[in-house]
Amino acid sequence: MRDACLALGVRIVEGTPARTIRRDGDRVVVETDGGHVAATHAALATSAFPSLLERVGAFAVPVRHCALMTRPLSDAELASVGRSERFGLGDVGNQFHCARPSADNRILWGGYDAVYHRGGRIRPEHAHRPETFERLAHPFQQTFPQLTEVDFTHAWGGVIDTCSRVFPIFGTALGGRAAYGAGYTGLGSARPGSGPR
Repeated sequence: MRDACLALGVRIVEGTPARTIRRDGDRVVVETDGGHVAATHAALATSAFPSLLERVGAFAVPVRHCALMTRPLSDAELASVGRSERFGLGDVGNQFHCARPSADNRILWGGYDAVYHRGGRIRPEHAHRPETFERLAHPFQQTFPQLTEVDFTHAWGGVIDTCSRVFPIFGTALGGRAAYGAGYTGLGSARPGSGPR
């Protein structure tokens, strides 16, 4: 996404937290700690972090998502679970699970246990909970019973945004000058064959 933005002439300014957004005539102005940025249009892509728009904050909820990565699988193991094709899969539950192949024939298995911290706090120490990883391994074994003896070599977690309406929300604000999207639960930028390399 970064490369696509840069190719379109977007200027990326990292390390400048946006504090407010407002319309000023035919432009939008985003205030930061060090000044402001003015543009004809703005795209708000805050994911699990608080939106500058109250209407989005009313629906976007930060929850923890976790992932496990198997050891590299043999061609026979991949074939046994129908994974010879390079595609991802996911279910449609509120606490969804997803699987993606990696370039070295591992399976990335993700999901979440919907842990929400009061006030929507996002802290690094919330990312690793052994009981969550254990809970995540069980549906992997149910989905791929042929791989019950396969070890996971990596486990990690982080915060994603989900939506109180269950599906993503998107729209415009400030007279159409600001566009927003939220509640994608990490699935908003998926493409066939993508996944860890």
